[in-house]
Amino acid sequence: MKSKALFLDRDGVLNRESSFIKNPEELEILPGVEESLSDARDLGFRLIVVSNQSGIARGLFDFDDLAEIHAKLQIGCQHLLDAIYVCPHHPTEGCDALRHPCPCRKPEPGMLIRAQREWDLDLGSSWLVGDAPRDIQAAHQVGVRTLCVLGEKMPHENRWDDEPGSGEPPEAFVADLVEALAFLKQAV
Repeated sequence: MKSKALFLDRDGVLNRESSFIKNPEELEILPGVEESLSDARDLGFRLIVVSNQSGIARGLFDFDDLAEIHAKLQIGCQHLLDAIYVCPHHPTEGCDALRHPCPCRKPEPGMLIRAQREWDLDLGSSWLVGDAPRDIQAAHQVGVRTLCVLGEKMPHENRWDDEPGSGEPPEAFVADLVEALAFLKQAV
C-alpha cells in the first residue's frame, strides 16, 4: 500500500529563515516544529524535506557542511524526518559543475518525483507545506495539495497575485507549521 507524504520546505517552515545557513550554529528550529511533526506522523504521513540549497553552487558552504546542518535538523526534529532531499544547483550562479537548470530545483517537481519513487508515495493523498510560490508550483505539478506559510517570502496572502508566475494558489495560507497541522487534522 502506498504511503502519503507531508513534504516540507526547510527554511521558513522548519527553521528560521536566513539568507543562507552555512553551518549548524546558524540553524534555529522554529517553535512547535517537533510537536507538529509528531502530529503529522500520527496522521500517517511520511515526513520528507525538499529544499533548494544553491548555497552549495555559490560556494557558500559544501556538502559536508550541509550534512552537519541536516544532522542538527534531524536532532531538533527528534529524528522524525524520513528523508531530506536537496537541489544544490542554480541556473545562473555558482561553479560550473552546479550552474545549470535542474529538474529538481523548485519550482520543478524533481525532488517530489524522486521521493515518490523511493518511498512508494501516493502523491494524490500527499501535502506540501512551503513558504514561497516555487514550493507550491512544484507540488501542484504532480498533484500534491499545498499549504503556504506566511512569512518573509510571502508576508500576506493577498500578495500571491502580485508574485509573477505564482500559479495556482495553495489550498490555504497558514501562520506556521503548527497551524498547518491544525488544518491537516481537519482535512484528512
